[in-house]
Amino acid sequence: MNEGSFERIIDEAFLDRNVHSHVLKAATGGNASESEIRHVVLGVDGGFLRHAFITIQSIMEASPGQIFNFHLITGENTSNVKKNAAILLNGSPHGFTLHKISAELFSDFPTTALFTKATYYRLLAPHFLQGIDTLLYLDADIVCLNNFSTLWNSTKTHNKTAFVALENESIRGELARNVGLITEDYFNAGVMLIDVTRWITEKISLQVFSVLNHRGETLQYLDQDALNIILEEKFGILPKKYNTLFKLGHKPKDYISMPSPDTVFLHYAGADKPWQKWNKQAVCQYYVDIYQRSVWATYPFDGPKNDQQAKKMYKLMFREKKILNGLKWYFAYFKLRYFN
Repeated sequence: MNEGSFERIIDEAFLDRNVHSHVLKAATGGNASESEIRHVVLGVDGGFLRHAFITIQSIMEASPGQIFNFHLITGENTSNVKKNAAILLNGSPHGFTLHKISAELFSDFPTTALFTKATYYRLLAPHFLQGIDTLLYLDADIVCLNNFSTLWNSTKTHNKTAFVALENESIRGELARNVGLITEDYFNAGVMLIDVTRWITEKISLQVFSVLNHRGETLQYLDQDALNIILEEKFGILPKKYNTLFKLGHKPKDYISMPSPDTVFLHYAGADKPWQKWNKQAVCQYYVDIYQRSVWATYPFDGPKNDQQAKKMYKLMFREKKILNGLKWYFAYFKLRYFN
């Protein structure tokens, strides 16, 4: 594939998307200027649709005084999305824009068990929001804990294409070396404050597609690795509080670990998520509390789907002294491990 092919991907996505907007009704009587509206973008597949709503709800609750237009990019069935968005935003000053794209758009791009083709949707965001000065991209496994009104000033005071937080120090150097960075400043792409004009002018998405085309099969973290390669020396570093990375471990200390009180975006990175039944770490409660108040509250959390998840489930049951359930999941683990 060449640059022209990548440009066609973006052009087709832009022209073919089905856009539905919930009209902004600002608390000021509907007279909010564009400069007062903050644009937040999430890109998800079907497995993360409801979790994107939890991210959105957490922002609304933690950020009084700000007016947002939330953008959701997805290639999935969106029959429930418009209805639930209307319920969530009812009576608020905020807006919601659904960008429905072809489910086949990135079918030829590499994926893994953890990274579906939805990981590439963030590369479309600046092109879908042309004319906007700044957008904030967020992964859908994030909960907002504090107001972040000052974050938007970053692009006004520094001439950078994007602003991101670095990966955890324990793995940052290795990740940087794996993709050949000059420095060890490897960032996590789950939170990106993007200068839209600079991004498009510098053809960042096209360059990322090119890297994926030539090196995609060798990149562990796919477009995040590619973004680090292309944006090296072009990004500003945000404080850790804007992307506090938490991996849900299963050692005793993991069950009591909590984020710093000044955390803005709590990011449940890694394979384990707070909406999985076997995760009862204290830090999951931030997500659980919002979920129980959300339009998705009647939807059950995810059960184990493979042997390793069943193993975590039976260990949790035994830890909670639920012996019969523990035995049930132990035998499920055995069956999934040795007979599938």
